[in-house]
Amino acid sequence: MRNLIAVAIFPKIPHENLDRFKTVATQMLESIRNQKSILRYELFFTLDESSCVVIEEYATPAGVFEHVENHKKFLEELSTLGGKIQGSMFPLSGEGNEIVQIRENWDSIMHTHFDGKR
Repeated sequence: MRNLIAVAIFPKIPHENLDRFKTVATQMLESIRNQKSILRYELFFTLDESSCVVIEEYATPAGVFEHVENHKKFLEELSTLGGKIQGSMFPLSGEGNEIVQIRENWDSIMHTHFDGKR
């Protein structure tokens, strides 16, 4: 099974929610740093800090399920503060039950890998 890359966007963070959003994100990142299946988890804000893009990479697609389960409370609060997550998934392989589950049950855009350099 090969890595899964994901992009999650919190599309609308009202100014009055920004400090709390950053606090919750920082708390979640403390836990994320200990999850071995997460290879990369980086947050970026637009220049006006009205939305946040998260670039995620997992050792296997199962890692995203582990992340969601372990950090459900944080993710729910971040969604309340910053809007419903808009997600895209970029699996480096189309194989496996996790990919099928994401494709059939998640509100994310699934992309298929064509080619590249790693």
